[in-house]
Amino acid sequence: MSTYRGTFEHDSFLGWLNLLKIRRLQFLYDVGERPPYPVIISKPTVGDVLKNLNKADFGLFATVTFLGFFAARKATLGLTTTEFVRQRGFSIAWNSIMMAGALFACMNSNNRLTGFVDNGLQWRRKEQRLNKYDFTSEFEEGTIWKFFRLR
Repeated sequence: MSTYRGTFEHDSFLGWLNLLKIRRLQFLYDVGERPPYPVIISKPTVGDVLKNLNKADFGLFATVTFLGFFAARKATLGLTTTEFVRQRGFSIAWNSIMMAGALFACMNSNNRLTGFVDNGLQWRRKEQRLNKYDFTSEFEEGTIWKFFRLR
C-alpha cells in the first residue's frame, strides 16, 4: 500500500485501481494549468509508451482479460447455431476484449508519462497554475477569431 490511505503503489500489480478514484472533477485544463503530476515526456511516441509499461499496466490487462473470458463466454452462450459459429464468436469476442485491455494499459502508460496519472513524482510547488503570460489574447481580441475561443 502507498503512503496515501486507500491507494496502491503506482507500479504494483493492483496500481491500476488508482484510476477508479476521482482526484478532481475537472477533466479539461485551462491555459497555464499543469497536470496533477510532473510530466516525464510531453509527447511520448509509441516506443516510449511501450517501454514505460509496468506491473500496474500488466495488472490492468490481466484483469480485463480474465473478466473478459467470462463476459465473452456469457455473450456467446445464446448463439443457437452450430458449434463452429459459437466457438468463432467466442474467439472474436475474447480477442476484442483482450485488445481493449491492451489499449487501456497503453493509455495508462501514456497518461503516466504525460503526468495525468500517478507516476511516482511530485511537484515541488503545490500551486496548480503556472505564472505565464498569454501572448495571443490581445491579438485575438482584434480579429474574427475571438468568436471561436474555447475558454
